[in-house]
Order: sequence, then C-alpha cells, then structure tokens
Amino acid sequence: MSTMGEDRHKQSLAFSVAATVGLMLFCYASGFGHPHTPGWTPMSSIVSGSTTSTSSQALSGEWRFAIDPSAIGRTAGWFKPSFDDASWATVTVPHTWNVMPDYADYAGLAWYRRRFAAPATARDMHLRLRFEAVFYLAHVWLNGIYLGVHEGGYTPFEFDVTEIVNAGAENLIAVQVDNRRATDRIPATLYAGWSYDWWNYGGIVRDVELYLSGRAFIAQQRVIAVPHLVAAHQADRATITVTVGLRNALSHAIDGVLSGDVLDDATGHSALSSQPSLSVTLPPGERLDVQLATTVPQPTLWHFDRPHLYRWSAALRTADGAVLHTADVQFGIRSVALKDARLYFNGEPVRLVGLTRHADSPEHGLAEPLTVMAADYADLKTLNTVLTRPVHYPQAKFIMEYADRAGILFLPEVPVWQLTAKQMANPHIRALVRQQLREMITAHWNHPSVFAWSVGNEVQSKTPAGHEFIRDMIAYVKSLDPTRPVGFASNRLDRHPETDATAFADFVMMNQYFGTWGGPKDELSAALDAIHAAWPDKPIIISEYGFEPRWQRLRKRPILRRSQYYLLPEDVAADSEAADVLRRQLIVDQMAVMRQKPFLAGAIFWTYQDYRTPTDYKMGVVDAQRRRRGSWRTLRDEYAPVLIDSVSVSPPAESVQHAVVVLRARGPIERDMPAYTLRGYRLHWTVAGKKDGRIVSEG
Repeated sequence: MSTMGEDRHKQSLAFSVAATVGLMLFCYASGFGHPHTPGWTPMSSIVSGSTTSTSSQALSGEWRFAIDPSAIGRTAGWFKPSFDDASWATVTVPHTWNVMPDYADYAGLAWYRRRFAAPATARDMHLRLRFEAVFYLAHVWLNGIYLGVHEGGYTPFEFDVTEIVNAGAENLIAVQVDNRRATDRIPATLYAGWSYDWWNYGGIVRDVELYLSGRAFIAQQRVIAVPHLVAAHQADRATITVTVGLRNALSHAIDGVLSGDVLDDATGHSALSSQPSLSVTLPPGERLDVQLATTVPQPTLWHFDRPHLYRWSAALRTADGAVLHTADVQFGIRSVALKDARLYFNGEPVRLVGLTRHADSPEHGLAEPLTVMAADYADLKTLNTVLTRPVHYPQAKFIMEYADRAGILFLPEVPVWQLTAKQMANPHIRALVRQQLREMITAHWNHPSVFAWSVGNEVQSKTPAGHEFIRDMIAYVKSLDPTRPVGFASNRLDRHPETDATAFADFVMMNQYFGTWGGPKDELSAALDAIHAAWPDKPIIISEYGFEPRWQRLRKRPILRRSQYYLLPEDVAADSEAADVLRRQLIVDQMAVMRQKPFLAGAIFWTYQDYRTPTDYKMGVVDAQRRRRGSWRTLRDEYAPVLIDSVSVSPPAESVQHAVVVLRARGPIERDMPAYTLRGYRLHWTVAGKKDGRIVSEG
C-alpha cells in the first residue's frame, strides 16, 4: 500500500474476503502489518579468532558475589587472586543484586570476582577488558593490579590489559560496585527524601568481554552518511565520510595502507565501484585519526518502515600488503531535517508516535536478558512505536541494534534528571555529565536509529544556572557530533515558555501532564500554541504524556473544577480497571488535541510498562509482568497509521458471504498523527466464529 502527499486522506484501499455464513470477519486497522518483521538475530561481536581481526572472549556468565556493607573488602584483600571466595554466592552476569530477595533494597558496596583462562595467543596481542555497564561506581582489578575506576551506570568503559593478562594461564577479575544514591552523582538525589524515580539496580548489569587484536589495529570508526535527495525517500548518491582511529601499540613505527569498502548488509555485495585507500604512518605507541571518503551511487535509504543497512569494512595493511587488522561497522543512510516547525525524514514531513520503556523487569531488573528486550521491543512495534525517547539513560547494545534493524527512531539521553540550579552549577556534576554524554555518543554514533540527542530531563531550566547548563551541554554535544539535532525534555513550558532554556535547543521537547500534575485538561491546547508562538520555527515533540493514578499524593492541589482532571477515588487501587479507564480516556482526549497542531512532530507516551520506583508509579499500558491493560489496545488504535473507513458484508449466497473493507491512511498531516507515507505494508485478516471465536480462515 502506498499513499502520497496531501491527498493521502483521499486515498483508500478496498479488499474483499469470502467467508462462510455464520462467521465473523475481524480486521483491525491497528493490526495492519508493518512491512518489516523484527525477527532477526543480532550480529555477534566475535569476528574471528585471528590476529587480523578483533576477537572477543565472553566473560559474562558465572561470577562470585558478596555484599560488603561494612566496607572491609579492600582491607581484606577481596581483589587478590589468593583470596578464597568459595563461600560467596554464585550469580550469572549480567546481574543486579536488587532482584535477589535478601538484597532487594540493599544500597552500598558489593563485590564480583571471576576467574578465566586467557588463550596462549594473547601474549602477542593487544587486549582490552570491556564492561558494557556497571551501576553505579566500579573499581576494577585484574590479577590483583588496580586498573581504575568508572563512574556512571549505563555506558561502556574499558581498560588496556595487554601487560597484565596471564596468557595461557588463569586470571582473576575483581570488581567493587557501589549503587548508593547521592546528590553529586548522575543520576542524582535532589535532596533528602526525593531522588530519581527509577531503581538504583546495583551490579554488573551488562556484558563483560575481553577484546583481542593485533598490536596495530583499528580502534574506532565513525561514519557520516549524507544522501543527496532528488525526491522524498530517493537519492541519486550518498557521500560517506569515515573517521578511522588507528592505534599502534608496538615499539616501532608502521608504514601501512588503510582501505575501506561499503557493503550492502542484506547481500554482502559492495556498493562501490572502487574502494578508497590512504597511506598512513603510525608512530610507536600513538593513536592516529584519519579520514576516508567515498560515494555510494543510488543508495537504498534507511527508513523506520524499511530499515536498510550497510556495513563499512576497513582493512589496515602493511606497505607490502600483509593484513594487520580488519573491522566492520554497521550504518544506515538517511536524512533528518528540522525546518518550518516540522520534522522531515528523508525529505518527507512526518508526524510520529511511540512509547518510552524502562530497562526493568521483576526477574532481572536492569540486567535484562536478550529475550526480555526482544519481546518488549517487538510489542512496542506492535503498538506502532516508530519514535521513542528510551527513558533517561543510554540503552544496551542489543536494543540499539534492534532499533536499527526493526525501524525505531531513538532520542537517547543521559540521566540528568530534575537537577537543581545548585547541582547544575557544580563543576563535578558538570564534568560527570560531559563524561556520560561523550561515552553515550561514542558508543552509539553509527546507529541510524539515533536521530537526535537529549542532554537531560526536567531540570530547573528557567534559572540562570539552568540556562547556562543547557546551553553549555548542547554546545558540548555539537562539538562531538555536529550531524544531529540536540534538545532536552522540559516540564516548565506550560507557562511563559519563552523564559525556558529550550531557547538553546534545536527543537522543543515537552513533558506534559495536563489533567493531572500539569493543570486542567483544557489548558493543553493553549499551552501548545504558546510554545509555538515562542519558537515558531521549532518543531515540538511531546517527550512525555501519560497517567499516574495516584498523582495527587505527590502534588496536592485544590481541585476547583473536578471535571478538568482525571481523578481516581482514593479508595480505588492504582492498578484497577477503573484507573486504566481514566488512562484510556486521557490517551483519546490528548491525542485528539495534539493531532490538531501541525507544528507538533511527535508524541511519546509514558510508559510501556510498570517499573520499580520508590514512588510505586503505575503508568504502563502493561504491568510489570507484561500483562496488557485495556489502554494497550486504546494506544494501539490511536497510534494506528491507517483507519477502517467502512466494512460491508454481502447477503449470504450459497453459504458464502463477501466482506468489503475500505482502509485509508491517516491524514492530512496538518490534522492527523501519526502521518507519513505508507509503502510495502501487508494486510492481515482473520475470519472467526461468531459464537466461539475459533479462527477458521486467515490471510
């Protein structure tokens, strides 16, 4: 199905289905099939075992674990290989102790230890010990030698352990972890009794690996892919510029040649007629950044409905042609532009929708297995999530790869949550925020799903310190990545928006809770108009809207017009059907208002699932166990990109009836959302028994 331009609301699709008399045809617009099925297998990080490419030794799995409430571990030598940890618990990393019944509420120090055998070939290789994430503060030792400390719970970090690993022998990793909340950490406690509203899951929460390569190697690659558009979703060429970080860990200089190729990820075939190359000289013990550039003719663009990917494959060779190292990175070619208060994707103005999701489940906490992440994001795609702000912190590598392959636009953020003016002026906090921004951008640069960055959420953005902080952090992000827009989520735009630090952002991110915390229901429309008047060229994305049934317990306010609020009686449970009825009504009401604002480019519902929080919020369309509430279907219907115009069923004729269903894409874009051109979609239909619901035919 394809609908184009301003006539999209006039376009329709009719189809007929023959059904046996006495049966019922089910065809929901919200069940319209997405053209891409995200049933994929992620690429392994293990490339090969040779010295000409990077191999990895997985160090997740069984570790020894013990809490250290009295902080005796260092003094007692818990980091030493000779220490006997036989009495410690055995856990499986990724792991958080806050899902263990005995330690569910424990905040403090804990230790992890793991023994592993390194291959004998490691003695001639460069070795890096990499942690994808440890929450929150991690001190790391290898074979009793202190490697260093990392602060921040959601970004990867690594250590050069080339001279420390015992090749062909046993090694011991020890990690001391601290998950305590504090006012000078990111995320931060704000003041006594009030802190960030998700759980501080302590532990080695993501994978651990030992990376092995030759001692002259490709350390990092950043791809910039710029299509030359000739029409919406069509480009006659794309310019590819790759910054390649080369490292020479040898004691002598190397003269070599760096070359690259662009491969179609689906076919493995080269997209280039000739491969770029560059002669390089690598000084001993140094890192060198160089650039290669090329052009891809007639590229297939990445789109959330058609997420086509390419691979950049680089090779470092000696001057006589011997391969020193090879490395691949995945990327996509797409265009994002913000102009005239609209979001243009690959040259087409679009209005998009989605949900947020916390990395959290009762069984695993933050240390999620792939099965949980894949199931949740598949369900998010069922809800037509094509735009999301993945809550307040960087996500796991698997989720980023999933978004690339399944087609979800991400707006990643560091956990700068509701900072006060005093905190934003604190040099230590500012340095921590820069560090986490740098680590997030470095880790996620090449993902085509990342269309913009966010520097924080709901800070005191109308204060002088808030203005300076937001301005400086946006400038810092642009110094690292000048190719993407930058914003932050503000909850202070409902009154006098022109005084907010959003003035420094490329687009508006508004957290709005009208009908609850934000004020009366009927003030939403005027608030959106006032924001547009303050910045008429900036598109607005509703970065949060949703419903917490017990919202009054956090912000008591006199309710003079009860009909203007979504109020749950105090004697009714927050996870009751009555509470969800209010959530459904809020979704319908607010989507109706937001659709009428053409300058509103997107809306993101908070949140997909209930998650563990000190305030016991119940804001999900599914509960913590992923049981769907009625609001799940309401949101799916509201987020459907197509509508059913009519259904007509013919009279029975020889025990056969025909049903004709007329569908149309949402639009026009000025008055509807989601709104974008649909191509390659599939219609799924089902015929079921009217009495027993038994499916007798489908297609």
